[in-house]
Amino acid sequence: MMMSTLPDRSPPPAEMPLVHPSVDRAFIGVLVRDFYGRVRADARLGPIFAGEIRGDWEPHLEKMTDFWCSVILKNGAYSGRPVPAHLKLKQVREEDFDIWLGHFRRTAEALCPPEVAAVFIDRAERIARSLKLAMFFRLDRPISGAAG
Repeated sequence: MMMSTLPDRSPPPAEMPLVHPSVDRAFIGVLVRDFYGRVRADARLGPIFAGEIRGDWEPHLEKMTDFWCSVILKNGAYSGRPVPAHLKLKQVREEDFDIWLGHFRRTAEALCPPEVAAVFIDRAERIARSLKLAMFFRLDRPISGAAG
């Protein structure tokens, strides 16, 4: 009998909602607002966001609160499409995600108990990885004339 060397293709286990007495929509709203305050003050990220969000930030902050409630609480509050929204941002560079994650990590560590911060940071890292792949990963085109 031959053993397969292919990786297991089973889907990863579903993420469970975070259940913690201090984590609710109000808490996530505070975290989102603190985080975006840091982003807006960042020399690199601030101008990118300012170019996209003119005037009143509250609708964006509410949308991001819904997004993070869906990510953390699994409550279905967000129904947007983050990949297309980010694909149109031509001024974003791959390394900007490291800046974004740094601000997010510092925000979560400042506001959350360590076990809660770990969940927020893990999910932020997964989201950043997915967005980076969607925005920047391109398969090389085959070399013309190559046997195939």
